[in-house]
Amino acid sequence: MLPCALSSSGPWCESAPSRARWEFRWRETSTVQASGTRRRGPGRNTVAHRLPLSILVGLLACAIPLSAAAQVEYIDPAGGFTQVVTTTNAGVKTIFVSGQVGQGDTLREHVESAFAGVVRRLEQAGATSGDVVKIRIFIKDFEPAQYPTIAEVRLATFPDENQWPASTMIGVRELAVDSLRVEIEAIAVVAESGVDLDIERFSPSNGFSGAVAVTAHGVKTVYVAGQVGPGDGVAEQTAAVWRRVAQRLDAAGASLADLVKATTYIVDFDPETDLPAYRAGREQALDLDDMPASTLLGIPALAAEQYQVEIDGIAVVGADGNAVDREFIDPATGFTQVVTARGTGPKVVQISGQVGRPGDSLEDQADQVYGNLRRRLEAAGAAPEDLLKTVIYMPDYSRGDFTVVDAARKAHGFPDDRVPAATLLGIQSLFANGALLEIEGIAVVEQ
Repeated sequence: MLPCALSSSGPWCESAPSRARWEFRWRETSTVQASGTRRRGPGRNTVAHRLPLSILVGLLACAIPLSAAAQVEYIDPAGGFTQVVTTTNAGVKTIFVSGQVGQGDTLREHVESAFAGVVRRLEQAGATSGDVVKIRIFIKDFEPAQYPTIAEVRLATFPDENQWPASTMIGVRELAVDSLRVEIEAIAVVAESGVDLDIERFSPSNGFSGAVAVTAHGVKTVYVAGQVGPGDGVAEQTAAVWRRVAQRLDAAGASLADLVKATTYIVDFDPETDLPAYRAGREQALDLDDMPASTLLGIPALAAEQYQVEIDGIAVVGADGNAVDREFIDPATGFTQVVTARGTGPKVVQISGQVGRPGDSLEDQADQVYGNLRRRLEAAGAAPEDLLKTVIYMPDYSRGDFTVVDAARKAHGFPDDRVPAATLLGIQSLFANGALLEIEGIAVVEQ
C-alpha cells in the first residue's frame, strides 16, 4: 500500500473509512499484452521485437489468442501503484497483491482487516486464499508478545493445512500513513480448468508452510518462508539460517544453487559492524559460483527476541525432465544484481534492491535508483513496462517522501498506464548509513 495522496479517489485513508472507500475503483481493470523481447544467452541468437500498444490492444479486443505470450492484467490502478497485477502463461496465472492495510481499534482488528483486504484482492483476480503461495506480514511497532495474535488471525485466514502459504513476518518502523499498523502482501498461483498445476507445501507449522513448491509447464518455483536459526551474534545466526534455507529447498526438490532471489532481515542492523559479520556467516554456509539477487534490510524486530537474522527466498528448477535457463547479470560481492530464469514460457527477472549514493538527497537518490532499475531491466532484455512487482524500502520514511520517489519513476520513463503492484515500507536501515531508498522488483518478459 502506498500513500493515499496519490490515489485517484482522493485521501481515502486519512481516517477510518468505510469498506466502499477502502475498495475504491475495484471494478476498474486494464489488460495489456506483455512485450516480446529476446536476449542472447548461451547458444541463443538475439532477436528484438516489440509490438505497438495499439496493435496489442486490437488483438486483445478481437480475442485473438497468442499462445506463446503472457497476458498481464492491472486490477485497480491506484496512482503510483496497482492493487493487483496478474500475469498468465498458457493457462497458469500468477497474482501479485500489493500490500494491503488494516484498520480498527486493536491490533487484532488491523490484522483481520488487512487479511480480509488480501482475500478481496484475490477474488478480484479470480483466486482464493487457498491459492496463496507466499505472504509477507509487516507490523509497525511490533513486539514479540504480539505474535500469537497475528498467528491466530493468519490461521483463521488459511484454516486448511493443505493450503498454508510460505510466510515471513517482520516488524517495521513506519507504514505509508501514521495510523496504519499492519500491511500484508501476497503471491498466488491459479490455473484454468484442465491445465496442470501442482502446488506442494512442506514443513507446515502454525498456519504457514516452511516452503511451497509450484510446478507448471515443466518449471518448479519454490517459495521459502522466512527462516531463523540459533547462534550468538549475526555471523553465527546467518550461517545457521542459510543452512535452514538449504534444508527447506532440499525438501522441495531444489538447492541453494537454484536460488534466484533472497531477502535478509537483520534486527538493529549497523552497517559498519553487522555487514562484515553477515558476510562472514554467509561465506560459512554458501559456496556458490553464482549468487542470487538479494536485498538486505535493517529492521526493528523479528517474531522472537533471540533471533537477529531472518532470510526468505525464491528458487527455480526444471521439472519433469525440463531445463531452466538462468542468467546472472552483473555479479557483485555476495550477490548478483539481476537473475533471470526461463523454462518453456516467459522469462522471469529478479532484480536486487537498487540503491543510490549514500549521503545524497532523497531526490538525487530516487533519480539514481530508478536509473539503476531501468538499466538492470534493459540488461535482462526487459523494459519499464515489464516490471510487475516492486517493494520500496525507506529508512526514516515520512509522509510526502513517496511523491519524490514517484516523480523519479515518471522521469525515467516508467509508464503510468502499467504501474506495478507495490509495497512501501519504512524500515530501520539499509546497507549503508545515509542510504535513503532501495527498490527491488520482479519483471516478466516474453521469449
